[in-house]
Amino acid sequence: MADIKDIISTKKAKGILITVSIFAITYILFSLGVSIYSIFETPNKLLTIFVISAKDFFQILFFITVATVGVLSYIRAKETLFTPIKTETFKMQIKFFEEVLQFFQNKHETELTEKFDLYKILHVNSHLMMNDYIDQFFKNEIEIDVEVVKEQMKDFAGAIVTQTFMEQNFVSPEYHEKTKPEEKENITNPALILSKWRKYEYGKIEFTHKYHNELEQLQNLTASPLIPSELKDKLHEFQKAVQKNLSLVGKVLTEISQELPDKFSNNESIKKFESSGIWNRYNKEKEELEPKASDIIDFIKDYLKIEELIK
Repeated sequence: MADIKDIISTKKAKGILITVSIFAITYILFSLGVSIYSIFETPNKLLTIFVISAKDFFQILFFITVATVGVLSYIRAKETLFTPIKTETFKMQIKFFEEVLQFFQNKHETELTEKFDLYKILHVNSHLMMNDYIDQFFKNEIEIDVEVVKEQMKDFAGAIVTQTFMEQNFVSPEYHEKTKPEEKENITNPALILSKWRKYEYGKIEFTHKYHNELEQLQNLTASPLIPSELKDKLHEFQKAVQKNLSLVGKVLTEISQELPDKFSNNESIKKFESSGIWNRYNKEKEELEPKASDIIDFIKDYLKIEELIK
């Protein structure tokens, strides 16, 4: 298609050059004729007026033609100049689309959940929540294995916190004074312990290095200047769904924490604690990622007209 356009453009250019050449030769010959006529000074006034008018007409026509050729040459040169830039930009955009497709291609809900390490995040946070419960109700009866906790946290990179958790656990002193954090009360009355637990919120949700790295890669894709605005919106929607699913861990664990005093009221029952049941509840509330991923892939296919190309 590009070759045909080039051929047509070349033919047009040749035609214009021939036309200009004819006008130039005609103008020169006519000017020469006028000069010869002036030498002999023919007394016919009517003929003189005609000759002068014709000379002016050809002169104006000649300059208009030259100006037109100049403009057309500039437009052609401009197109030729920017064609390599457009080509390179398109190549870069194709490479970007490849990266997006590699991120989402052939991944169903299970693979996407595993990609962001949500099962492990929920599993470890469930045990951390249970440690809080043990520390509240069975501090003197059950010892929390610190080494196990350290081992579990090796793969974790950071945490997100709720507004309530931040207000209760982080101190922001004024510049002119130092505020000491409040010391925790040692409550021994079972009724007061239970009453305090009823206000419990699992507000610090730990996340893994894997989750952090995958989310960072997704954010880098979304921030690319090569991305069409509609695709950027779709990637943003996917990213928000992932972050929402992380926050959901805290919500689900807070709800389950209020069921623990009835289900795990002694040492023996606590030993039977399993996080698989928590996953089932979490999975029912989790926002599905696969439909959003499929939407992104379909957009790229449509944008690049892939279906038409492979016909």
